[in-house]
Amino acid sequence: MNNKIKSIFLLIGLSLVVSCTSTKKIQKNMNSESHAMSYFMDSKIAESKDSTTISVDTIFFNPNIMGEKTEVKKEKGWFLPLIFVYIWNSKNKCTQGKSIIKDDIPSFLKTSLINEVNRSGNFNIDTINKSKYSIELSIDEIKTEGLYISSGFFYYALYVWGYSYSDKAGPAVSNLQVSYKLKKDNQIIHSNSFKLERYTDLIQYKSSGKKDLQKKYAASMVEANSYNFKNANELIVNDLNTYFSKPTSF
Repeated sequence: MNNKIKSIFLLIGLSLVVSCTSTKKIQKNMNSESHAMSYFMDSKIAESKDSTTISVDTIFFNPNIMGEKTEVKKEKGWFLPLIFVYIWNSKNKCTQGKSIIKDDIPSFLKTSLINEVNRSGNFNIDTINKSKYSIELSIDEIKTEGLYISSGFFYYALYVWGYSYSDKAGPAVSNLQVSYKLKKDNQIIHSNSFKLERYTDLIQYKSSGKKDLQKKYAASMVEANSYNFKNANELIVNDLNTYFSKPTSF
């Protein structure tokens, strides 16, 4: 009898341990590494380039639109203890911070946009600061949020017992809004704004690998940022190609 009671308490203790994926632990693991933004360029290569050149001027970025650290906050959860059965479900909201992004965000936008101009632009980047055209960029929004869910159950009946638990990360939604102004001799002649959205995949591990799961979740958020910038750059260059193709643009 004593052994049975000990076994019950041991198993209940086990169930409580495996059920606890604390917000502090998730946040610590997500912030433990920073990840470089990168993506595969696959836009159509420009067949020819005209003599037009532009310089990439100022990039406005308010650092307060993104927190320093990735934050994890408990959104809702419940724990249901029954006779010989324990069930739990915990939801946490994860908001991306700059800590998990290795790159300087404005510098990445500038470099990646120049790369896109070199690839698909019908014009060229001014490298000697003599162009009458310049573009001014603004990162108006950059935000990535998603859920982290921990759930499971434990049961015991006579000599039969069992448990199951799993952690799920995502999908997270990443939003980016970039606007730009094209100037000619410091006078604004054209402007546009683009809003991008991308979802991360659902990542799920069962019974093990929680730390690795949380790190991969952070990495997937940075990957989503990267591809939002990719799409923004392609839209900007395509918009400029269209503008410069008009006879009146010069």
